[in-house]
Amino acid sequence: MNRKKLALDALLLGLILGEFAYAFTGSTVHELLGLSLLGLFLLHGGWNWSWFCNLWKGRYPWVRILTLGVNSLLLIAAVVMLVSGLVNSDLLFRATGIELTWIPRNIHTAAAYWFLLLMAVHLGLHWKRVMNETQRLGRWRDVSPSGQRVLRLLAVVLALIGLHAIFDRDLYHHLIAYFSFGRTGEGSTWIVVVIQYLGIVGLFAGVAYYALHFFLRRGNRTARRG
Repeated sequence: MNRKKLALDALLLGLILGEFAYAFTGSTVHELLGLSLLGLFLLHGGWNWSWFCNLWKGRYPWVRILTLGVNSLLLIAAVVMLVSGLVNSDLLFRATGIELTWIPRNIHTAAAYWFLLLMAVHLGLHWKRVMNETQRLGRWRDVSPSGQRVLRLLAVVLALIGLHAIFDRDLYHHLIAYFSFGRTGEGSTWIVVVIQYLGIVGLFAGVAYYALHFFLRRGNRTARRG
């Protein structure tokens, strides 16, 4: 991981959050952002091609199996999201006159929400690497105790925002393809919507991060006792 990869990941996150502000951006901007997201997603895969090449090498402890499972589901969600977005594209219809609506828009929405949650879990599983690399590139020393408390407080606030957003944005019904993006953003400004979805990402990433380290510590303690 290097500076370019971190910048790419940050840009990917920004585009994904922007996609969830569909009610404010409209169809055209949403689709242009989606095309940009597709290009960056392919670039992300290319820069991490060694991970794919090493799938058949080495042992598979439970952490590696978990990571592979999350990444596989994330890839499936991305493919469904992108394919369903293309066949429901207003831009493509205006350019070609061909309307391909054989995949309901609700499926596109559900895939996008599953992609959001799986991306958050993926981020949480790799969060320690991300922070270590960020600290190395920024040439930061260890964060002071007061700084750590501030960061933890910000993380708690973000998680609470995410918890509220789960109910406010009716996350469950989006995940089961009950309705599509058109309902997103009712009664809010675009910045509130983006912050809410950032909170959802932070909440699921935090749960994944702390759950992983809880079970790792528990496994280490069990191994020492054995």
